[in-house]
Amino acid sequence: MEQIQLKVEKREVFGKGASRKIRRDGNVPTILYGEKRDPVSLSANTKEIEKILSHSGTHPILDLQIPDVSEKTLAMIKDVQTTPLTGKLVHLDLIRISLDKKVEMSVELHVVNSEEIKKQGGIIQLLITELQVECFPDKMPDFIALDLSTAQLGDSFTIADLKVGEGIEILDDPEEVIATVLAPKAEAETTTTEAAETEGTEEGAEKADKADKKPEKADKK
Repeated sequence: MEQIQLKVEKREVFGKGASRKIRRDGNVPTILYGEKRDPVSLSANTKEIEKILSHSGTHPILDLQIPDVSEKTLAMIKDVQTTPLTGKLVHLDLIRISLDKKVEMSVELHVVNSEEIKKQGGIIQLLITELQVECFPDKMPDFIALDLSTAQLGDSFTIADLKVGEGIEILDDPEEVIATVLAPKAEAETTTTEAAETEGTEEGAEKADKADKKPEKADKK
């Protein structure tokens, strides 16, 4: 995987006021941690980060250019914080990595090949959106796909149903249900009504049978 050079600056001033000034200057407050070393407060150019996220996926390997640091510093993006409405970058978490050590990351779950299910009016209910994945940095996927090309209405899927590349391990419970394919609403309501009517008919028949077997009271006269 390509290593992307990213120039960063060390932060010497902290607090909300300092962070706001960093953002006004076109940068994003950043923290670098991991590898059992002390965290380092940095700032990175917002446009550069946005460019990297747009063109290099969600887990690029970054070669950080830190002033007064001669050693090679590799990192990956651990977390991106944005504003809810505008999606503007407000904070960035980076984690130090070594290419020969596995790293744990959150990876998005994407549904693919769902066209046929949608044609049938099926409703895809996604129960989780992220998975915890462990692998070497250069094997980290941008997302993990849930393939619905052979899915049928009423199917459900667990983490064990997911297929990932060699050397990639999903750390979540393999039995956890991640998605279900629901029948169209009208069809589901019809099935429920039919089941209720059948149950009512059977219940009525059972009561009729009991009433038929109930002995009549003797005439007291």
